[in-house]
Amino acid sequence: MPGLSLESPDFLSLIWKGVLPSWVLYSAVKAVYNLYFHPLARFPGPKLAAASDWWQAYIEVFKAESLSKKLVKLHEEFGDIVRVAPNELHFAKPSAYHEIYNVKNRWDRDMKLYHIFADEVSTLTIPDYPTAKKRRDISIPLFSRKNVIEMQHLVQQCLDTTCENIDKHIKEGKSVNIYKAFRCCAVDIVFTICFARSMNATSEPDFSAPVIASLHAAMPVTVIFKHFPMIQKLVSMMPAWLLVNLRPELDGYAKMRKMLTDQVKEAKTNPQALADYHQPTIYHEFLKDPKNIPSDKSLRDEAVLFVNAGTDTASNTIIAGVLNILANPEILARLQQELVEAWPNLDNVPRFEQLEKLPYLTAVLKESLRTTHGVVQPMTRVVPKEGAQISGRFIPGGSVVGISNTFVHLNEDIFRDACAFKPERWLDSEGDLDTWLVAFSKGPRSCLGINLGWCELYMSIANLVRRYDLKLDGVGPSDWVWRDLYLPHFVGPDLMVKAQRRTV
Repeated sequence: MPGLSLESPDFLSLIWKGVLPSWVLYSAVKAVYNLYFHPLARFPGPKLAAASDWWQAYIEVFKAESLSKKLVKLHEEFGDIVRVAPNELHFAKPSAYHEIYNVKNRWDRDMKLYHIFADEVSTLTIPDYPTAKKRRDISIPLFSRKNVIEMQHLVQQCLDTTCENIDKHIKEGKSVNIYKAFRCCAVDIVFTICFARSMNATSEPDFSAPVIASLHAAMPVTVIFKHFPMIQKLVSMMPAWLLVNLRPELDGYAKMRKMLTDQVKEAKTNPQALADYHQPTIYHEFLKDPKNIPSDKSLRDEAVLFVNAGTDTASNTIIAGVLNILANPEILARLQQELVEAWPNLDNVPRFEQLEKLPYLTAVLKESLRTTHGVVQPMTRVVPKEGAQISGRFIPGGSVVGISNTFVHLNEDIFRDACAFKPERWLDSEGDLDTWLVAFSKGPRSCLGINLGWCELYMSIANLVRRYDLKLDGVGPSDWVWRDLYLPHFVGPDLMVKAQRRTV
């Protein structure tokens, strides 16, 4: 059209009179369809959630509420099955968990959620099971029980460095920020096991490692990426220097990504570099087959995924577990007694295989996992085209379904007095409570790093409780406050403890 430019009144008028009304009309028609004619129209839930995906965006982004906590109120109002989006259902009965996430189901992941974990492709961001399995199988040898047992000395090295830093706090008469300490320890363990290099976070004064601060600061962005994927694409194209200028607290995260990018390039261009690592890494596994080598960015995304997944889940469990142990003198005394008997000489550190045989330590760890949940947001799946029976109802094919771990772990019919920290429930129970411990998820897409996770939990709690007399410094379990950002994102006060070395 002659004379029409982006700045001209005619162009703006065209947008206002043509495109905008068309979009509004389309949205209104779609909302009516979603409310009254959609295959899920017969399921109860908030009308706004049924009408549009914007309801979840409003809850998570604009109100900054936790979806998993909001779901509790919705089920109280609407019953066991609630429609939480035009094409999404959430379930409250724990039995639904095993109907959705079981070894026989090869259901696709819902990319509305999982796209946030990589700019390109990673194990977590492949929707269909057959393709995801091929990618997952590449990393399985690194996280196998056999390899974790062989590499446990690296976990112990990271714990020893953590304890050296705690000893410095004791000499200086300072309390220890237990949250920062075990976040640092977790990130060093992941880097040491996966990439054969440490970030040396555990050596930072006061455990104030930039990478830990950056990982924490970056987490709230995930819900924005979830509902506004275009923003994720724009950020992924942004040069690191610009991102850091806009958000200086992400400097440590940017440096970590650059380190991983440089490692990927080195591993792909210099085979000798892999030999110099003297241990298997994710690069060894991904570069074995020349026909299936991913792009540099994809391999970097895989590396970042391992860092994020391995840092948050393990450290959350350890930190919340320590808070509960120290708040309960009887639990602490019983755990210390068991550890002293199994580890009488402080200089002879027991192996992971010995620690996992200790019944009370095992019960404490299971209770810590139960009360921190692992992932708290529903891990959504797409029902296959033939449909499925879930919670006694037929669910049409193509529907997105899920259940938050919290609805299993806090169910009073399974875990009596579910909000209380009671390790004894794992020793005294007549039923199989392990069936209902879903912190590592269940089914064919359960946590890839479960063996490393258990190793880290056993060795971390054992080293801390056996080596030190610890007291809470003005905090307690109620200060473990989190917001649902897929994983629990800690938003409480500094978690401080006073420590003294044990000599016997």
